[in-house]
Amino acid sequence: MIKINNLQKTFGDTKVLKGIDLEVKKGEVVSIIGPSGTGKSTLLRCMNFLEMPDEGIITIGDTSVNASNCTKKEIYNFRKKSAMVFQSINLLKNKTALQNVMEPMIVVQKMPKKEAKDIALGLLEKVGVLDKKDSYPRNMSGGQQQRVGIARALASSAEVILFDEPTSSLDPELVGEVLNIIKKVAEESKVTMIIVTHEMKFAREVSDTIIFLENGVIAEQGTPSEIFESCRNERVNKFVNNFSFAGGNVI
Repeated sequence: MIKINNLQKTFGDTKVLKGIDLEVKKGEVVSIIGPSGTGKSTLLRCMNFLEMPDEGIITIGDTSVNASNCTKKEIYNFRKKSAMVFQSINLLKNKTALQNVMEPMIVVQKMPKKEAKDIALGLLEKVGVLDKKDSYPRNMSGGQQQRVGIARALASSAEVILFDEPTSSLDPELVGEVLNIIKKVAEESKVTMIIVTHEMKFAREVSDTIIFLENGVIAEQGTPSEIFESCRNERVNKFVNNFSFAGGNVI
């Protein structure tokens, strides 16, 4: 489904990604964890070429792009394979929730407005903000806006949804509601998801695979039980043991 070969990215004198190799199966939910500043968001942004990798081949489905030798058209077409939910939410401020969700269907998929509206209403209901369909972002809470962002990502019919720390800009009391929506979407939609998160309890519950990224390399990967219960990597153990799983808002 997704295959990454030798993905590398440098900013100035700092090599952020040092040859990432990764495979993700169709319908799999993968969480990327690790210390701040270790390349997690950069990896995600390179996967849909919001950041241009220095080297590497990225494949989604039957489409591959070689970062060392690709055209703008190839990148444009490749971006249609994935949708991103940003940590900064990034809704169109001059459009209502309904219009935000309809946008990718009308602009990219060239879908008739009536059909796009019907689908968008269903998606807003799915993420629990149908009552906000006529509201603009400024009139919604951060949690409500992020729910609309998730609905918009689903509306793109992309093969992969990339979540870049989707709760990092939210007030603490709103984090749980958004994580629960992501969990619900993962369970019901069976869409392939890659999630960068610092929410360990959520990652443990929602993921098929956990990746621990540090210093630009994948230091460890495995099932949630392998990472959180039986991992022999002392660095990973130290990291995850800093978090408590006794509480949390994910249900």
